[in-house]
Amino acid sequence: MSKLRLRHLVQLAFLLFMSWIGYRHQLLGGGPQGVPPVDTLCPFGGLESLKAFVIDGGWLRRVAPSALVLFVIVVAMTLLVGRVFCGWICPLGTLGEWTAQIGRKLGIRPRPLPPSVDRPLRWVKYVGLIAIITGTWRLGTLVWRDLDPWVAWMHLSSGWAEVAERPWAYLALFLLVIGASLFIERFWCRYLCPLGAALAPFQKLALVKIRRSKTSCVSCRACDRHCPVGLEPMTVGTVTSAECIACGRCVEACPVEKTLFFGLPSRTLSVTATGLLGLALFFGGYGLARATSLWQTSAPLPPTVAASDPTEALYGWMSVNEMARAVDLTAEEIIAVGDLPVDIDRDLSLKRVDGVDDEKLKEQVALYLRQKGKNLPASGLPNPDEIRGSLTLDEVAALYGLDAAAILKEASWPEEAPRDIPLKELKDRYGTELDVVRDAVRNLIGP
Repeated sequence: MSKLRLRHLVQLAFLLFMSWIGYRHQLLGGGPQGVPPVDTLCPFGGLESLKAFVIDGGWLRRVAPSALVLFVIVVAMTLLVGRVFCGWICPLGTLGEWTAQIGRKLGIRPRPLPPSVDRPLRWVKYVGLIAIITGTWRLGTLVWRDLDPWVAWMHLSSGWAEVAERPWAYLALFLLVIGASLFIERFWCRYLCPLGAALAPFQKLALVKIRRSKTSCVSCRACDRHCPVGLEPMTVGTVTSAECIACGRCVEACPVEKTLFFGLPSRTLSVTATGLLGLALFFGGYGLARATSLWQTSAPLPPTVAASDPTEALYGWMSVNEMARAVDLTAEEIIAVGDLPVDIDRDLSLKRVDGVDDEKLKEQVALYLRQKGKNLPASGLPNPDEIRGSLTLDEVAALYGLDAAAILKEASWPEEAPRDIPLKELKDRYGTELDVVRDAVRNLIGP
């Protein structure tokens, strides 16, 4: 088996496995009897939830200890063998790389950006990383989720309803990850990936790097032409760029044996050895986490959060009876609040019940608790970033104890806007985005 084929098989295995996980999660939901959600299996989620873990001892909603375990593993891999995760494992990177290869077979010519544009554009991902982490840590919610192309890929099996709920994430997936890669290979990795930006400093410190023997190099530039992220290995003795993804394609393209190689200053490693060592570290870290019970794909809320907003403990994988116990209501109340079928199986995961929107149900329960007199403190108000397009303006106003007219004014929507139809229909009617309502609510409820 060729070294290149081995890497492609590894990439395919991870892409198919993670896609299967996403599909199964849509069918079964999460929880003890379900399948972990995408956020618990993404290293970037560990970085996003790091502040919540360090300060509060808890995790952001949808994130669990497994995400932080993966982030630590990937950082350790990068420090030792470089960004093997990006070059061998990451499914989004695989999509971008393979899209470029398909484009070449279709006769689409690469359109690399000139250096004067390429170099400054590579800084965009670092700005994005800072913005995402700052927003997430300040607001205590996954602000990036509705824009994340990986979340979009993992929810493809949900159909058009999911696309309508998270259109920008699907636009990023099909335009920036897949479409742009037809012309610029791994466009997303080069310019926009926040996880790549987070790993870049560790790549600079990596022990194993690509090195070049100047004495045997014939200056053919084959390595430069085959680099998927546009680096120029032929111009340096050691590739120290933070952009290197340790895929080994430049090494494979070199026509002179042992002229370009992975390794330490005094030891040479093959592409296969580097990749397998990275995989061994990945699976070894995962196995150690499982053996020591650090691997958990679900996590209880911190006591302070659970006390201030019990609805944060509601998930789609729960049954009616489990939801009722979580918020101290009766099963009959949950059924009435969510307008669920009277004969619903109360021990069946709501994720398996057709037509049930668990996020909307959570918001309906929060509204019901307020109306029942179980007023939540200001700190327990649902985060405005979690407002879904399935809610009406009246429901949002009641949920936050606001006047609907005030929300319309703050959002600069017409005061005669209907208040009893879903917000996603209103935003389309007025040619705007749901974020204007979220921002309006945030401004009205204050810090």
